[in-house]
Amino acid sequence: MRLAVFLLSVTLVGTFAGSFAGTSLADSTLAGPSSVKTAAQSLGEQLGRQTNIEADFVQYVLDASGSRLQETHGHMVLAQPNQFWWQTEDPFAQLLVSNGKRLWIYDEDLEQVTVQTLDQRSTSTPALLLSGNATDIGAEFDVVMQTGGNGLVFYRLTPKDPESLYQTLRLNFKNNQLLEMQLEDAMNQKTSLTFSNMVLNPQLKENLFEFVIPENVDVLEMDQP
Repeated sequence: MRLAVFLLSVTLVGTFAGSFAGTSLADSTLAGPSSVKTAAQSLGEQLGRQTNIEADFVQYVLDASGSRLQETHGHMVLAQPNQFWWQTEDPFAQLLVSNGKRLWIYDEDLEQVTVQTLDQRSTSTPALLLSGNATDIGAEFDVVMQTGGNGLVFYRLTPKDPESLYQTLRLNFKNNQLLEMQLEDAMNQKTSLTFSNMVLNPQLKENLFEFVIPENVDVLEMDQP
């Protein structure tokens, strides 16, 4: 079974990767004009503005030396809480659908569907940061915020869970719109995910996040003993 990279690691190596230039604000020191809030709370507010997201994406996987291992194009729809529809077009057609509880992974060329319970921890499924409960961010991550010019805001997240699949995750925004996600795992492998044609809070098709298993495909139930 091939498992889409975004479920295990979502990272960007793009315009802002590897550089946090500008004002640095630690998780406990983000000050507003009339109150004090943490960087985690600020990130929660950013993500809370985007209840539903639809976008095209390009994803790159890089090894520790920076060599490109894989390039993937696709389309995604994310909705709170914990729902997503994620389709990759190449090099292998794959569709991932979750209704917030169950996860279906359809490998079209293998004529195979894998079904399992969705792990709702953002530390194991980073994409859930965009479709999950934004108020839980501070409980799962240490967060540092930095600001740049032209409306740019950067967040660096370090998982508190020692068993997390990755070491750092970055979210980059411009004018309150998500541009990039960045991650580096324990093996120093990086994955880059860039968004285009993004639509915030789109009208969603009914039952979009309920997958209907096609006929004549193999079904793997991962939760069975």
